[in-house]
Amino acid sequence: MDAGLSTPKTSFGVVGSGWRAEFYLRIAAALPDRFAVTGVVARRPERAKELRERWDVPTFASLEDLLGAGAPDFAVTSLPWATNPEVVVDLAGRGIPVLSETPPAPDLPGMRALWDAVGDTAIVEVAEQYPFLPEYAARIAVCRSGLLGRVTSAHLSATQTYHAIAVLRRLLGVGFADAEVAGTAFTNRVQRGPGRDGWPTQEELTDLGQVIATLDFGDQLAVYDFTDGQWFHPILGNRILVRGERGEVIDDKLTYLSDPGTPVQTTFTRQQTGLLADLEGFHLRTLYAGERQVFTNPYAPARLADEEIAIATCMSRLADRIAGGEGGYSLADACQDHYLGLTIREAVETGTRIKTTRQPWAHD
Repeated sequence: MDAGLSTPKTSFGVVGSGWRAEFYLRIAAALPDRFAVTGVVARRPERAKELRERWDVPTFASLEDLLGAGAPDFAVTSLPWATNPEVVVDLAGRGIPVLSETPPAPDLPGMRALWDAVGDTAIVEVAEQYPFLPEYAARIAVCRSGLLGRVTSAHLSATQTYHAIAVLRRLLGVGFADAEVAGTAFTNRVQRGPGRDGWPTQEELTDLGQVIATLDFGDQLAVYDFTDGQWFHPILGNRILVRGERGEVIDDKLTYLSDPGTPVQTTFTRQQTGLLADLEGFHLRTLYAGERQVFTNPYAPARLADEEIAIATCMSRLADRIAGGEGGYSLADACQDHYLGLTIREAVETGTRIKTTRQPWAHD
């Protein structure tokens, strides 16, 4: 499949120095022919020193200092929700394309204000990586190929609200359609699992909240299912079910009708180098659905995790848009996905069914 990604080297600066900021630095280090880091805004001197030593990148105490050293092709804003919109507007006002972390603003008024300030007048995209994760990109590709016929429902249990909704909307192809949203919450008693800092040092039971919600788009249905900590916990596995008029996907299994009387059953498989006696390095090469090639890693042979491949895709697609191409995950998409996520939260908290309304960023 044609990834549609740019190959010229692109420069970027990072505003923010937290845990997520290092993903961009790691990707640039792994893909020096594609990306160059002009610098990182890190306000704490000890953190700035750490980033310089670990990644060999310039650091600056302010955005003014970063831009004063030379404007990058785009800027990444890796900032807390509350402060992110202000910096996005500032950068857009200077004519600098922006790749914002997700979500772009904390709440609906914040997203409306951000859209009013930026809208379609500037190049602003959002680093929503989940639709570009190889496993999900492969399943989205199958949906768009027509192999399943028209997709009527999708159920995802893997990640929280806006991330999951970004995948669900693409599986269904519903665009900015309104939905009737309902949801419920439940508490699971589960052994504590690992977090960003690794495994706990001793066994401990903990209460983990679970939310299950439905988004009814009329003749298409999305089911959202997430348990706190599910990203890292090995006993809280991910699940996906996509059903169309001529077939379905259940996790790694694909079933479809090749003709009215012939069901075909096959699986999704990964072609990964570096296993056993393979000496090509360690990277994902391709994903197949049966014999169909449904995802090709455009960054091979760089040694990148799936999430890094997905974030690099967000970066490359923004570079494409700067060059006049189509781009990737837009500010409008990010606002819509977060709006639906906020509606799920409201539906759960109030115990009511809520009909969404068309927002300023919605388009056909």
